[in-house]
Amino acid sequence: MKREGVNYPKFADKFAVMDFEADPLPVLSLYPVPPQTTLHELGIEICGLDQHPRRITWHDLAALPFVSLKAPLVCQIFNWSETVEWGGIRLVDALDHLKIDTHPEGYYALASRDGMYFEALSRDEARDPRVLLATMLNGIPLPNQYGGPLRLVVPFLQGYKSVKWIGAIKAYRHNPVGIKRLLGQSRTGQLSASWKKRFGIEQPVGRAADPAESMVASVRQTPIDAVMRQPNAPAVEATVFSSHLTVVEEHLSRSDSLCEVMAVVRPDKRAATQRALRQIGVVAYSAQPVMGRSRQRGLRFPSAGAQIGNRPAIRFLPKLLFMMVIEKAMVAEVIEALIRANRSGPGHFGDGKIFVLEVADAVRISAAEYDRVTVR
Repeated sequence: MKREGVNYPKFADKFAVMDFEADPLPVLSLYPVPPQTTLHELGIEICGLDQHPRRITWHDLAALPFVSLKAPLVCQIFNWSETVEWGGIRLVDALDHLKIDTHPEGYYALASRDGMYFEALSRDEARDPRVLLATMLNGIPLPNQYGGPLRLVVPFLQGYKSVKWIGAIKAYRHNPVGIKRLLGQSRTGQLSASWKKRFGIEQPVGRAADPAESMVASVRQTPIDAVMRQPNAPAVEATVFSSHLTVVEEHLSRSDSLCEVMAVVRPDKRAATQRALRQIGVVAYSAQPVMGRSRQRGLRFPSAGAQIGNRPAIRFLPKLLFMMVIEKAMVAEVIEALIRANRSGPGHFGDGKIFVLEVADAVRISAAEYDRVTVR
């Protein structure tokens, strides 16, 4: 066997093409390989935040400086790596030349020419000089099975972020996330510490499109533990909370693919909650002011004269209700983000509650699309 130690994830059967004996790189594709084309026949859809979409050809990019880069391609999911020599142009040169700009905290989505696959990079990642639009592999024109005639190469992220068969580059203000995270096949595109150490890989400075590996590791282990490990959090409370969450996760693993998350929080936590959701890629939700109360049955004041008999002075309090329908794989991450944004500390009443409900189906009216695709 040419490559030892390959791991096969539980979704390996979803891949349309999988050849680990190929040289110089394995041939892997989640979807069927698009028909072959040439650089001169290739059209690329581009769109900046402030520009109309347009279509360019390779002729518009051919004058940019040609760059060679010897770098590893690391497939962390299947556990293999190969170091090869790539040739092409820097993505940052293409973005500047074509004036495809985004917000300083914005993102880019790069998609395959068949429209089946896409991944996201932050603006900071996309402008790293190591990121190439490659046309050559080990001194020959990039073969079709490896993403030819034009593919992305991002040496500091997991291999699936290096989108093959590039056909579109578009700017976004908010993170469009990538298809591997949307499918629940990967929680982050960032490489583990061991892979970075092995190849001396440094992460770019600035914003990342995917959550940090440390955050993902804590979520995967016990999603609430990171939140509960605050200085004043009693150990017994963390144990009970994590244990309960495990029950929730086990139940959800038997349910359908969509869930609704409802969170009732303090009104002054709107911005913090929005920011926490945005950081994990959740940008579609509803928020509305509501009136509510919990076990305290309202608000009581220290002065006995302020009470009305034995009843609280204010029986309903203003709250903010967030509602979102997400893929089941995202539930734990969303709960952690909501708690992180809204938790004042043990014993502080009024932080709110989170409810998770199973959703039988969802329909996007404009496109008559169903199920998970409607929440992506």
